[in-house]
Amino acid sequence: MLMPRPRIVKETKRPVEEMEPPRASTLAPHEWLSGESSAAYNEIADRGGIFDVYLSSVAERKIKAHAVREAPKRLEVMGFMLGEVREWKGRTYSLVRDIVTTHLKSSSSKVRFDPMAFPELFHDLDDSGFDYILVGWYHSHPGHTCFLSRTDLETQRSMFDQPYHSALVIDPINRDIKTFKLSETGYDEVAFAIYEPGAGPKAKAKRSRKLKVHPVPLS
Repeated sequence: MLMPRPRIVKETKRPVEEMEPPRASTLAPHEWLSGESSAAYNEIADRGGIFDVYLSSVAERKIKAHAVREAPKRLEVMGFMLGEVREWKGRTYSLVRDIVTTHLKSSSSKVRFDPMAFPELFHDLDDSGFDYILVGWYHSHPGHTCFLSRTDLETQRSMFDQPYHSALVIDPINRDIKTFKLSETGYDEVAFAIYEPGAGPKAKAKRSRKLKVHPVPLS
């Protein structure tokens, strides 16, 4: 994955709010989970545990549609995941409420935002309809399975290095999807659940970061 990346030059932060995650009865596994990923989902669901990532059905549909649309041409796609960070019973989790993307320059093995489309991207961020933080990013590996390449890992370390940040990778050819977070040894897969917006506890989101974003090519 080769892409310009945002550089945070100014930010404001606020404490993570304690809030119960979406109810178990409103959750569902993604239909493209592998056997191993399904087992991880079921283990957490069966014991009533807390998932690292809760992906709204709205965001899921947009991500899958984006990846599937470009799959016949074997083109990678990418975008930012917008949402909130919460804590419950000592566990921190993220809610992905929506995604934002723009015109891309991509191939079967790399993708980046079109620099000419940054104004549109910033407008979409401001016009998202709710106050947000960037809780991660998504991109596709059409036909290459789901993992973080060395360049993906560099992007994660340089852009999304907070404990709540995740990277969602989707393979629309092999029908696979996974979420990852950084770890001491590189990165680990983490379990996620699909939730329906409005099904969980209601809360007014607040913007916790104000970003000024500039494209910086990866070395």
